[in-house]
Amino acid sequence: MRHKGFTLVEVLVAFFIFTVITGIVLTSTVALFKSFRRGERMMDREQKQRFCLYKLGKEVSSLTKVTLPGFSFVGKQTDFFFIFAQKDNLIGSRYIYNPSNFTLEHYYQEPSSYDTGNYQSKEICLENLSECKFMYHDGESWKDSWDKNAQQVPRMIKMVFQYQDEVKEREFVVNIPVSP
Repeated sequence: MRHKGFTLVEVLVAFFIFTVITGIVLTSTVALFKSFRRGERMMDREQKQRFCLYKLGKEVSSLTKVTLPGFSFVGKQTDFFFIFAQKDNLIGSRYIYNPSNFTLEHYYQEPSSYDTGNYQSKEICLENLSECKFMYHDGESWKDSWDKNAQQVPRMIKMVFQYQDEVKEREFVVNIPVSP
């Protein structure tokens, strides 16, 4: 007489096949979600970078030669300070690479005092930078610093930076309109 149902071997084979297929599907799903999160983080970082560089470019391109005692464009490899025109005001602006926090920070202030050590506002522009340096072009060559006693502002500013999780360096160059 034949019994209806499955043998133990058939049940074990079916369970093994189900387990393998479930494992493949779950592994693929987890990898998909990790990839999606990584893509979102990269997109957020690229968007912050685009906004920061757009803002830096806009401020620097509206750079004005301001005749305030002791204030003009001052640039070093890790930071620079300048005064730019925004609507009817002059704004003091400073971009600083902070290697201890791996950030590019932006400080700015209204025209109250232009005390270069005391700023009204601070924002983190870029994060997770392993390197960030600035260079200044005088029309002939790139320089590592720009003296505040120079009679002119630099023609261009180059920012070279690298994220901690990337191998390649990125460059950003801002042209500064110079009136003849």
